[in-house]
Amino acid sequence: MCTRHNPNELSARDGPAVAAMSSMVGCWVRQPPGIGMLIGCHGSHQDRSRLATVRAVPRAVNHFDAPVEHLHVRRHNLSLVLRLLAAQGPRSRAGVAATTGLTRATVSSLVADLIDRGLVKEVGPASDQGVGRPATLLQLDGSRVITLGLELEVGFTSVLANDLAGETVYQRWRPLSGASTAFDDLMPVLVKELRRAVEAVENNGRRVAGITVAVPGIADAERGVVVRAPNLGWRDEPLRQRLIDALGGDLSVDLDNEANLGALAEFRAGAVAGTQHLVYVLAVNGVGAGVIIGGAVFRGGSGAAGEVGHTTVQPRGLQCACGSTGCWETTVGLRALLYDAVPDLAAGLMRDRRLSPEAKVAAVVARARANNPIAIKGLRRFGRWLGVGLANIVNSFNPQVIVLAGFLPDVAPWVMQEAMAALRANSLAESAQQCRIELSSLGFTAGALGCTIHASERLFADPTLVPLIV
Repeated sequence: MCTRHNPNELSARDGPAVAAMSSMVGCWVRQPPGIGMLIGCHGSHQDRSRLATVRAVPRAVNHFDAPVEHLHVRRHNLSLVLRLLAAQGPRSRAGVAATTGLTRATVSSLVADLIDRGLVKEVGPASDQGVGRPATLLQLDGSRVITLGLELEVGFTSVLANDLAGETVYQRWRPLSGASTAFDDLMPVLVKELRRAVEAVENNGRRVAGITVAVPGIADAERGVVVRAPNLGWRDEPLRQRLIDALGGDLSVDLDNEANLGALAEFRAGAVAGTQHLVYVLAVNGVGAGVIIGGAVFRGGSGAAGEVGHTTVQPRGLQCACGSTGCWETTVGLRALLYDAVPDLAAGLMRDRRLSPEAKVAAVVARARANNPIAIKGLRRFGRWLGVGLANIVNSFNPQVIVLAGFLPDVAPWVMQEAMAALRANSLAESAQQCRIELSSLGFTAGALGCTIHASERLFADPTLVPLIV
């Protein structure tokens, strides 16, 4: 039995001890398989182990002159202990103290706090200890604390709930058949889906400790506002606050661009996990990108980085949903694909909101497999425009890898030859040679996976976001 400790307790020796863990920055923990089994994804996923990062706080807080600083250091050290256990497996309290440099009394207080939050558990005595009373081992308890992700796209929502060990405990894909995309019309749908997920999690004796929402547009993550989502018709919508007000309780809610979160999923759990410089290109209805630079998501000065779909490739081309003319999205978005490859079906497919983007692309794939000459010609044209945009990405970001996601893996057999030729013709030769093009295996709803990863990273950085169990 552990004694409940005052969460504000702090040893004066805690501050310097934090610095002792600086060598743990960037260590990795391999998680169990199964995290990527998502509803609504195309094809079958490889059952691979997922990588989750466990980052140490970079430096100590060494001042103890005000209560706020005491609380900051305590959060700092709670994160330190939690990440140590996640990275290195079961350890005794004495082992934690020895590794971190924290006092045993402080470690006992921190561990009691983490146990009370359902983040750490005791797993029995050490088996290899020599003389004396065997030490009780501690390990990450990932089973009871859940992070929840919701991806919103034009035409569907995808909800995914994972525990901190990376195991999926809930998943649901829902088409938005005939639904208006107006903010006030979609809000009840999003709230209903989140409430349904929270209820399912809680009915199984678990609790949701963090929610992240992926949106197809520019998101101001700090303010919780969707600045602009052209394909939804949203501008300056306070999505986070509306969700908090509707859901109630003490749930934390974050939001980000869906391509940013898809890039995070690829970086942590995809086939190119750990690649320090990558660009994730997502084509669903529109086209966007998530950019990883130096192992971190790059959002730019106002959160608008990665809007590659709205770079101009055809100045006298078609008008885009954003209002500009000749955006890359007008040549490689879903609408462009359908009108290029299946022009006789395109109008009907675009109007039919009962069909998912995946189902619409299936009509293109069926024609291509039948060697329909119009489809083949249209796909080659599509491939050339794809390559032009990829060349701009290579020239702008010099990534090690570009991951193609959304419907692009589905049409890859018929577009990549033209795309690679256009990429080589329009990019700096050295940069093109050093960049690999990979197809995502995470499916259409990788953004939902990225949501859960983002929420779990927040919890590891600040375990006090998880309420105490009463």
